[in-house]
Amino acid sequence: MDIEFHYYMTYLVAAKSGFGPGDAFTIAYSSQYVDDNDMIFEIDKGKESAYRNYISQTLNILKPKGKLFRIYPLFHFIPGEPMSQTAWRKDGKMHWLNTTPNSENANLIFDKALASENLYRIGIAAHGYADTWAHQNFVGYFDGFNAVASPLGTAAPRIGHAGAGHDPDRPGLVWQDTRLLNEAVDNKKLFLEAAEQMLRKLVRYVDPTVSEKGVGEKAAELRKDLDWAMGERDQTNRYRNDRISRYRNLAARTGYGELPLPKYNPNLWFSEAISESVRGLRNRSSFALARLDPLTDVYSWKNKEDYHNTSWYRFQQAVKDHQ
Repeated sequence: MDIEFHYYMTYLVAAKSGFGPGDAFTIAYSSQYVDDNDMIFEIDKGKESAYRNYISQTLNILKPKGKLFRIYPLFHFIPGEPMSQTAWRKDGKMHWLNTTPNSENANLIFDKALASENLYRIGIAAHGYADTWAHQNFVGYFDGFNAVASPLGTAAPRIGHAGAGHDPDRPGLVWQDTRLLNEAVDNKKLFLEAAEQMLRKLVRYVDPTVSEKGVGEKAAELRKDLDWAMGERDQTNRYRNDRISRYRNLAARTGYGELPLPKYNPNLWFSEAISESVRGLRNRSSFALARLDPLTDVYSWKNKEDYHNTSWYRFQQAVKDHQ
């Protein structure tokens, strides 16, 4: 899944579940930031307030780094049930680390996060939980099991869904996974299922006394509203911005917080907590040559007395707890 689900739809799910707008935003931002937390920073290096984070994603899922394979099964491809009917393949192969939707492992991880009552950790776990639908039938390691017949299939590394490109992550796409007995993969259907199951867990967390009827009513309302917001099939992803506008419109309605949902800013939490002194090329730049710059930028806490309470620090601690 991409930002459409991990940020915008996750916010809507959390708000519909009963979280206030602020808490729903923290969960949704944490969920999406799992994908954007791809650099290791040393803050206040050499000082008493020194801090080093973990990453929860590599720079590009299509160009994974072998040393960082631990990231994928922990945050993006949670091992599921090898014999699940959704995993039946034409060649009969199974894999112990295969991702399957709503698996026991994914539920254990999500339930552990909910028990922690840490919103950042709940958001991180929500990311992996939702991805069990989008990333099903792929494993988070380099393995021929992942090979997909596609234009990228032979050229891309066989880790995760690299061979299928971004097809599993786009909500409006119906694509063919030729490995499976049932080849057609309808992403919208999968995403709606993921949203409903996530809501069912979050509603009971917010209100443990809620009846099954109450949960079902909320789930039905959410499914109807998200079905509208996601719209019709979009094979080229050309209507992405229209969908995002509808998600944001929905957030301002009764039952979803009734407040405008800001567009996602991947630098928000980092910039609130950390000062950046650029030397040479900016290390955080998307410019490829920045990775070859021998000069290292200097990072420091904006408030050394209170950095423990910043969202960036609390998210990074939650990443470590999750791992």
